[in-house]
Amino acid sequence: MITTVCMNPSFDKTATVDAVMLGGLNRLENVRNDVGGKGLNVASVLSRLKVNVACVGCLGIADEKDFMDMVNAEGLRFVYLPLPGKTRTNLKVLDTQSKTVTEFNEPGLTMTPQQQDDFMALLCREAQGSSHVVFSGRLPLGCAEDTYRRLMAALPDTACVLDAAGDALRLGLKQRPFLIKPNLPELEALMGCELKTLRAIRDAALVLVSKGAKNVIVSMGKYGAVLTDGARTLFAPALSVAALSTVGAGDAMVGGVLMGLSRGEAMEDCFRNGVAAGAASVMTDGTQPIDILEFEALLPKVQLQVL
Repeated sequence: MITTVCMNPSFDKTATVDAVMLGGLNRLENVRNDVGGKGLNVASVLSRLKVNVACVGCLGIADEKDFMDMVNAEGLRFVYLPLPGKTRTNLKVLDTQSKTVTEFNEPGLTMTPQQQDDFMALLCREAQGSSHVVFSGRLPLGCAEDTYRRLMAALPDTACVLDAAGDALRLGLKQRPFLIKPNLPELEALMGCELKTLRAIRDAALVLVSKGAKNVIVSMGKYGAVLTDGARTLFAPALSVAALSTVGAGDAMVGGVLMGLSRGEAMEDCFRNGVAAGAASVMTDGTQPIDILEFEALLPKVQLQVL
């Protein structure tokens, strides 16, 4: 059993335009709505990959029914703490000419200290028996940056996966997570410098191992991904696929890795799963889950090199 955490879920609205006109009129096409939030995205991927998974999170009571109707349509188990207000809506617009995605994300829900304590109790109850718990995404307003660290500390016997940025990641390292997965911009922000070579990226990932992470995966989009446990570093070049949307690719990578972990596979093979799942994700529209047949077709194509 794997548990994912989604404290700040969203309605994800994705659309395309021929070319974004700053200060002008943009007519959206191919509009679709999905449930979102990184924890739910990871759970969706795991569900598609036939892994037993549940998501624990928060949800605004103002649009609770609409959100849960969409969650139930996906066949996901989502246990949540109801909070006053509306769940946020995030807009992601693909410019079909430049192939770039522009995102407009709302701040989302707000939590009081008591609600945070209630959530911790909910998570500890629901995560019992889970082999891994995944902490990912933006925290609700009112939460301190060490919230993920405190939640991980409340699960001392569980392998924790942390996919966060900035101080949430830096402080979370103190809890020695089993795996962290920064993307390249997040890693550069943490290091305070640009990382222009694979060797520089490897060395930065090794710094994070020295600060507490047992395994580090750095996702680099079209440049591939890097995995290190401190003793060995592997590089996976990106797979060549027809990309429709890069939204959620990092979450799909985490899902693929966790599928392997749930089966007791070696970390090297888990990394292959993650690379294939991330590539399969960019072949789908919006934030919809990966196609398992595409994932299975891509998996043998993943090549690993020792750095």
